[in-house]
Amino acid sequence: MFIAIAVALTVFTASTLVAAQPTDESSFDPDPTGDAYLDQRFATDGLPNGAILSSRSVRILPPLSATSAFDAWQVWFKSTAADGASIAALTTIMKPKAWNGSVVSNNYAIDSVGLKCNPSYQLTHNLAIEAPDITRQLLWRGYAVVMTDYQGPKMAYAHGPTQGREVLDGIRAALAFPQAGLAGSPTAMIGYSGGAIATVWAAQMQPSYAPELTILGAAAGGTPADLSLLRKTMDGKPPASVLYLMAALGVARVTPGALDLLSDAGVVAAQESKNLCSDAALLGVAPVPLRSWTKVDPYDTDVARRIYRETKAGGATPTMPIYLWHGLFDAWIPLSGARALQQTWQNAGVDVSLTVLPCDHITCAFAPGAVDRIDTWMGRS
Repeated sequence: MFIAIAVALTVFTASTLVAAQPTDESSFDPDPTGDAYLDQRFATDGLPNGAILSSRSVRILPPLSATSAFDAWQVWFKSTAADGASIAALTTIMKPKAWNGSVVSNNYAIDSVGLKCNPSYQLTHNLAIEAPDITRQLLWRGYAVVMTDYQGPKMAYAHGPTQGREVLDGIRAALAFPQAGLAGSPTAMIGYSGGAIATVWAAQMQPSYAPELTILGAAAGGTPADLSLLRKTMDGKPPASVLYLMAALGVARVTPGALDLLSDAGVVAAQESKNLCSDAALLGVAPVPLRSWTKVDPYDTDVARRIYRETKAGGATPTMPIYLWHGLFDAWIPLSGARALQQTWQNAGVDVSLTVLPCDHITCAFAPGAVDRIDTWMGRS
């Protein structure tokens, strides 16, 4: 993983590159994990969204399993890609021994482009440390936790239309999974940064995509509500620049015509980087702009305009309460995007609040107010 970062950054800054690279779009897809269960493929046409395809009981590795007592399963389910294609997705369910009767979809910030970066793999193969440790906090309070691999088979990092559907179908599958016994349980959602994209999109899609679900609230922090704002704050600005490039690849994977913008250097870099996880990506300190990947200025294209239009949150209206929190000193994700989203939804009659805290993007992730707000929605405070 660390080698891939070094190779990618070397390619980005290389002065010459010979021979055009192959541009078959499948060459940009993430590689399999090596876990036969996680690498399965299913026939899903004709099945309802959320339909259970397969399941297994799993052992979650420490530190989470060392601090909480719970049962855990992984469940494959049917979902729908942003382009309408029928796909399979996976969620991990953790039910504490002292269950309080409620469920929270913890839309953890995957912020990565490789399948090994998903919660399903990290929880069962690595001594993964969740920071902040929202899952532990929720389990300690008695909530059953649903953690869905919401970026789809192409790992469409930062693509809200993909993520919202899979979060909702992951909740559907968890509630329908008989072994967990969660049917009819009150539900809420939480996510920060990349996970906030999944959360706000699930919230705004729920009335039309999953109207049968009763979700009592959604908490989203450090929300990248408008990707067009990130050019000035992240593109070419380390260490955020590497996350920005990974997000560009994630969105490009599911946007027609986007991968065609790659230059020869961009093709090599994208293929070398296609399995990166966010922990390794943060080692990238070179100020590499997106323009290093492309044949032309990527921002002055119909593709970019389409991406900005289709990924901007606020185009649909949630019916559940929304709690947003954001750092006053967030240098990566502008506060203006969260303020604009709040205003848009308030104008549409949504119960939405925004708490601005004196912290930056990293430290604001640890603010405790969101879990407390879930307790309020669940009638536990």
